[in-house]
Amino acid sequence: MEVDLHSPRVMQGIAAAVVLLGFVADFRVVVVVALLGVLATFVLVEQMHRMTWATEAGLLVLSAILFLAGHSGFAWLLAMIAAGVAALAAAADIWIAPDRA
Repeated sequence: MEVDLHSPRVMQGIAAAVVLLGFVADFRVVVVVALLGVLATFVLVEQMHRMTWATEAGLLVLSAILFLAGHSGFAWLLAMIAAGVAALAAAADIWIAPDRA
């Protein structure tokens, strides 16, 4: 079975796994690493998937800010929500739809 590493679903799965492993290991820098990965691949994804990537990036930015402010509980909560969005997109192919107005 071949895995296309350029597929948005695979990239979402990797992002979710990185954040979840960082949570288990209590390695807080992984949030910034995941954020950089999401931002680096943002331009590569199709237009219809960008809202999901932007949501994850926003949640990871807020998580990083909360880590810097010393609120690690809320920071991990936002990081877990971002990982959940990524895992949902990877496993079930469910994406946040862009506004059609």
